[in-house]
Amino acid sequence: MIGLLSANSGSMPIDALKVAVPLGIGLASAALLTFKMTSNPYDKSIPNIPIRKGDSSHDKELDENQDEFLLRCEEEYGPIFNVKALNQDLTVISGPMVREVFMNESFSFGDAIDTLTGVRAFLMSVLKSHKDIDSRITHDIVRDNISPNLPLFTPRIVEQLKRVVDEQLGYCEGKIVEKPIKIVQDMIAYAMANVFMGPEVAKERIVIDTFIQVTYEFGVVVGRENRKNSWHAWSNKTKYGILNPLQKHIKVLTDAAGPVIEERRRQEVEANENGVEWDRPLDIMQRLLDNNEKYGFIDLEDLCGHLLILILVSVHTTTDTSTNLLYYLACFPEYHEPLFQEQQEVLGQIEAEREELRQSKLQSGEFESAEEFVGTELDPAHDRDLSAAAVKRMVKMDSFVREIFRYRMTRLELMHLARKPVTLSNGMRIAKGQMVVINLRSLHQSHEYQGEDPAEFRPFRFLGKAKAATKAATDFLPFGMGRHACPGRFLAIQELKTVGVLMVSRYSKIEMIDPSHKKRALLSRIGEPCPSGLIFTSRTAPTKGEA
Repeated sequence: MIGLLSANSGSMPIDALKVAVPLGIGLASAALLTFKMTSNPYDKSIPNIPIRKGDSSHDKELDENQDEFLLRCEEEYGPIFNVKALNQDLTVISGPMVREVFMNESFSFGDAIDTLTGVRAFLMSVLKSHKDIDSRITHDIVRDNISPNLPLFTPRIVEQLKRVVDEQLGYCEGKIVEKPIKIVQDMIAYAMANVFMGPEVAKERIVIDTFIQVTYEFGVVVGRENRKNSWHAWSNKTKYGILNPLQKHIKVLTDAAGPVIEERRRQEVEANENGVEWDRPLDIMQRLLDNNEKYGFIDLEDLCGHLLILILVSVHTTTDTSTNLLYYLACFPEYHEPLFQEQQEVLGQIEAEREELRQSKLQSGEFESAEEFVGTELDPAHDRDLSAAAVKRMVKMDSFVREIFRYRMTRLELMHLARKPVTLSNGMRIAKGQMVVINLRSLHQSHEYQGEDPAEFRPFRFLGKAKAATKAATDFLPFGMGRHACPGRFLAIQELKTVGVLMVSRYSKIEMIDPSHKKRALLSRIGEPCPSGLIFTSRTAPTKGEA
């Protein structure tokens, strides 16, 4: 300030000098105060990544090479920085800081997705009760009724998956399937319909079609590309908040479920009158009916609305990844046989264990002859069944599925909205209403978290590491983490692994029609499927009791 004054002091009036000196002191004090504030570990500014000349956002740089762009940002600016992408101003959270987002209730994944897509209006349009924005009732239904009963549901899931595969693919020698997603949709829709609605309702083709259609509509609402359209969320909130176009799907379910429920009630009354125990159907619809007081559904439409939400989310996510699994098997044929051999070894071990148990019971006198085991839990006819226990033992398939999730996920994913101001442990502050996004590159493609060659697809990466595909943690985030981790992940992984087991056991080769689309195939999603179909070749000599 003295230098500036001396340069012009000859022409500056004394009164002006008197004003300038205290002003200069004030500016110096303000500068010092500003320095102290920005140096304060509890009030740091978050760096903004410069936008490349000629671009209006960072979208092009991300499209060109997500890993390269994000790694450069991390190295130059640290684990937290701001970018402009997907039509949003986003604060990117990387590395160990990610845990703070998932474990802090002030960050909401649901709020973020709704802001981008208007998905809540879509989902709430089919509900009459429990319109809580955090969907805790949905979480509770899955936690209470699906995960604990997964071993009981598995045989039914396997039965439906096998039936659709046999009907739509069957035995084939080089069969070309232009759109394999269509077969996968039927597989998953029939399996989920049986688990959620029961076999009586699931046998109606119109029910399966409505599940597939509503899944497609859900995909349009939450689709990644649509999020770039600033009108997308507003349009959905308006359309689904007023017109309720999903009501047609609810009518299909209530029309199919109503007569089934009435018949079940008749059977229960008859059983009670005869003093015998009614054999309760094993499906989620029946469990919700039995626990209606706990969940408080208003009527059948309301109950079916909650079931529809559970089903559409299940069918959407599982169809998406199951289709990818087929393409990964096609793109990495060297892993096909090791996965098949693992199945045979596991089923052989279980068969031997069951035979040993039968011999033990015969020797103890509990059973007098081998014929007595027929129709019991130790019936030899079921020695090589694809049970939940058998699938759990197939650790190579589990690692294969986990690696698909790790490898294919978009690097900037899992947005959260700050419901109130949040100060992170490094002192950086996230303002209320700010959108944060997880930098999965820093976790899923990190040497520290993933070990050797994190940029490569290594399907047996997790063998012997106690890292199951259902384990939600900082190094594996497709299902979130903490209190809001997806409760349906156990069902999803069980079904995915079962799809993989069935395909590997039935087909010796799965190939791409056009291998030039390999890169696209590995990252394709519902709504943007791979342009190449698949070729299926059956195993010529299936082994005894093959899954």
